Amino acid sequence: MRKSVFIICIVLLTALAAEAQVRFGVRAGGAYSSMIQKVEGSNRTGARFGFSVAGVTQIPLYKRFSLYSEVAFVNQGGNFLSNYYVDGARNLKNRCNYYSMQLPVNLMYALIVNDIQLSIFGGPTLDFSMFGKMKTEKEHVDIHFGQKEADLKVFDLGVNLGLRVDYSNYFFAVNAFCGTLDMRGVKREGESSLYQNNVTLSLGYMFH
Repeated sequence: MRKSVFIICIVLLTALAAEAQVRFGVRAGGAYSSMIQKVEGSNRTGARFGFSVAGVTQIPLYKRFSLYSEVAFVNQGGNFLSNYYVDGARNLKNRCNYYSMQLPVNLMYALIVNDIQLSIFGGPTLDFSMFGKMKTEKEHVDIHFGQKEADLKVFDLGVNLGLRVDYSNYFFAVNAFCGTLDMRGVKREGESSLYQNNVTLSLGYMFH
């Protein structure tokens, strides 16, 4: 399923590229990744640092508007609590470090000031979890995605918002990914919903 969706996205981007003057590029950067849950009536955030690398495509649409998409490999995760009793203990802490393929499709609007282009962009993002590790107070194990007794779900749908500054062929970008789906594979009694968020700072280069 994941491979089929990925292939369809690539085919659609290729078809669009054939109809317009497309720019291609690459970017790489660091990410502040966090898992957000509500514990005892308040939001709790457990964060870690990761990275993101991507191939990017920019397709002109109309005047200052363009379609800005990526195929990104992302290291993300964070900390969260399991709010249920195990051997008399409550609020077991879990530390997640996993890798995903993200496919954001953004609408971009650009302003040109002298030799600098300032752009804002936003849109939906598909996130497909691939592999990773989870460390608890008792063990360090592989994360099971999408299985019957899964730790985390294999798929997330997020909202992506960002700002990009271009000078010549180089650019700097900051963007935020906010997951909208509960990532818990199995929710036991007393456990809260869990959402993945990321803020990424990147440097990139456009080839054309």
